[in-house]
Amino acid sequence: MGQDIANAKPLTFALFETAIRKAAEVYGEKQFIVVGRGSLAVTLPESSDDLRRTADIDLFAPFDAAKIDVWAALDSSISVESSFFVENGLYIERVGEWTLLSQPSGWQERAVNLYVDEIEVYVLHPLDLAYNKLEAGRVKDLEFMRLGLECKAYDYAEVLEFIQTHAPDRFTREMILERLRQTAS
Repeated sequence: MGQDIANAKPLTFALFETAIRKAAEVYGEKQFIVVGRGSLAVTLPESSDDLRRTADIDLFAPFDAAKIDVWAALDSSISVESSFFVENGLYIERVGEWTLLSQPSGWQERAVNLYVDEIEVYVLHPLDLAYNKLEAGRVKDLEFMRLGLECKAYDYAEVLEFIQTHAPDRFTREMILERLRQTAS
């Protein structure tokens, strides 16, 4: 949906919890996976406000083909046009498992697992998020990494090692490493 990130607020853990509770209420689910910049409210809560600045939280419930149409019909109640967005300055974007299709194996074990009330939440580890952003390679993703390195939320050597260890093949590794070098220069 692409709200202007400059007008967004830094995501706090309290607002993260509010979004999780609202997603559970709307979708009738008790388990979510959180990906994207919104994950930093959990994994790097003390990082730069600019790094945690987002107008949305990307999440999904475990796939259930029988619920896809129902979930899709509910999306607008928490979208950028919703009263939830007006009240909180944040909307919830339901993404899908496809966002993690090329994620390095073991991401589930690296993810932060927590509960918001009785809602189980898996939050993408910061290194997995960095990998995801660098692999996507969009301007906004490379800007995220540049900022993450600049504000020292990410250590270049640690990201480099993660990519070298977890990229599935030489082509992918070289592509992602080149993007990392670009963001660091």
